[in-house]
Amino acid sequence: MRMQLKIPNGLWFLAVLGSLTCLSAHAQQTHPEYTAVKQIVDQFFESINTGNGELIANLELEGAQVLNIREDIAGEYTFVERPWFGADSFNADDSNAVTQLTERYWDEQLLISDHLAVFWAPYDFHIDGAFSHCGIDVLNLIKVEGAWKISHAMWTIQRPDCAPSPLGPLP
Repeated sequence: MRMQLKIPNGLWFLAVLGSLTCLSAHAQQTHPEYTAVKQIVDQFFESINTGNGELIANLELEGAQVLNIREDIAGEYTFVERPWFGADSFNADDSNAVTQLTERYWDEQLLISDHLAVFWAPYDFHIDGAFSHCGIDVLNLIKVEGAWKISHAMWTIQRPDCAPSPLGPLP
């Protein structure tokens, strides 16, 4: 007896899309520039997590911009644009204040072309070990004179309705 499995057309589409997404992610990880781009992305997060303003300042392409999209408790959005971080970005006004920032990302997407790359990932953000907000990080990178630099950083800041991080609580 031969059984035939019938799969609705929509499920075929999802299965093919899922397969292509996995293949695309693998293809990006094998891109010859993947390691160099990922290093810049990881240094961006390292600079935040260690408070290293000099490191973050050195990652920028001259004229880089930052855009925050903030969601308040009422669900209203505010757009805040500003210049790139300076070497003193993490220096507190009060020299006795110690603030530990922790930003973690997961499920990142990294798309790379010859001289252009885009990083996209959900994240969570903690201040002195306490949860602050979640959102999506996006970094645009450009390869100039053989070096990858961040030309634009954008992220959402969401406070209500943050799903628990798949990374679990902070250690």
